[in-house]
Amino acid sequence: MLAAMLLFPQICIASAGEAMRIWALDVVPSLFPYMVLSRMIAGRLSAAGIPALLSVPALGLLGGSPSGACALSVCARDGRLSSRALHVLAALCGTISPMFFLGTIVRWTGDTGLARKLLAAHLIGAGYAALIVLALSALHTGRLIEARPLDRGDSDNPIMQSVDAVLGVGGCILFFSVLAALISKGLPASLEPYSPLLHAALETAGGTHALLVSSWPLRTKAVFCAALGAFGGFSILTQNALFLRPLGLPMRRLVLYGLLRAMGAGTAMALML
Repeated sequence: MLAAMLLFPQICIASAGEAMRIWALDVVPSLFPYMVLSRMIAGRLSAAGIPALLSVPALGLLGGSPSGACALSVCARDGRLSSRALHVLAALCGTISPMFFLGTIVRWTGDTGLARKLLAAHLIGAGYAALIVLALSALHTGRLIEARPLDRGDSDNPIMQSVDAVLGVGGCILFFSVLAALISKGLPASLEPYSPLLHAALETAGGTHALLVSSWPLRTKAVFCAALGAFGGFSILTQNALFLRPLGLPMRRLVLYGLLRAMGAGTAMALML
């Protein structure tokens, strides 16, 4: 990748600039305020003894990634989160904010009906993944990874924590957008029409935009947007890993849970269409 950046600096700069524009104009305005509130609310609910199985799904599904992972990390500070609950909630809450569908995608396409179908498929995929993980964890005879309390030396200021988290989100979006652009540059001409799929698999926001403006049939674009959005792309998976890896949940599990969400969301979108 470093060699490609030196060979194609203009592509690197252009893709990084576009990623920063999407992050600054479409991601930060909806993500940052909610992330601050989710940290405050999750901390108070955890201190009040409210189980994470009740608080995290609401905070995560409404805020989207990495708000769900953020809420999980807060609830795990005191070590009361069971291993089984950690895995089920990680599968359920690795989602995109509803505001991305009902705000950003509507602004991109002008199609409210499509945005609502994509959101419905997204939530169905999350529920499907959580049910599969719940069933498999009940049958699993080996020892699951135990959740570990986070270091209490971290700042308890929800605003400063959210600033760091949103900057981390921006870094993930920028890095994987540049990676997608450089890999696409190396693709043969016959595979160029499929570059939006690669982009969406690496970075969801820009990849979804690339899919929606492509010349593919609407049904095809909708199913791919639903499946790849539910997977989350490696950008969102990395964002969630920033919070979940300290709890003992490895990246390979997050990838597996993303694939389960993609299967459920893609199937649901195809059936709705």
